[in-house]
Amino acid sequence: MSFSNNTIDKLEKAQDSYYEKNTRHVFFKNKQKLDCANYISNNMNLEELIQSTIVILPNTNKIYYNYLLFKLYANEKCFELLYIHMIKLIQTILMNYPTFEFHINLQTFSISACQRYYQLITNTLSSNQLYFDKMDKIVIYHTPNIIDSITRLLYNYVKDMLDKVEYVKEDSETRIKILFDIQ
Repeated sequence: MSFSNNTIDKLEKAQDSYYEKNTRHVFFKNKQKLDCANYISNNMNLEELIQSTIVILPNTNKIYYNYLLFKLYANEKCFELLYIHMIKLIQTILMNYPTFEFHINLQTFSISACQRYYQLITNTLSSNQLYFDKMDKIVIYHTPNIIDSITRLLYNYVKDMLDKVEYVKEDSETRIKILFDIQ
């Protein structure tokens, strides 16, 4: 898809290496997940990870954001780089198209993840009203069952774009495959 199997293999090896040295917590995992993400981002090519996480689908006005990849390395030190990369992609699309679409794979996203990345999410949403006005739609694949709770938590930041959101649950993998096959 948008990232190579080689990148995924490297990420999994780095994650395994972290957990070989640090016993997995059953409870209070938030801090450990951030520590693991920090370990991974320090031991891999961060630019490559970011460029694999947020991509423009070739010859389209569509941006694809892969939370499954993001969550493995994202930490406060890389938030600004992620943000800058996303803005560059939006600007690139808007040089060729009047609008853009944002496709997000939120598989495994949870309330604790929303809290962990709250600052990044809210800063991105509040800083980009001009860009979001040019967004035709947002498609959320693997929509979490707790999407209503997440929406309430972020309501002041997302209220103006809720009418642009399409939630995809059951056929997410098929829809993602079709999205990438269209190229």
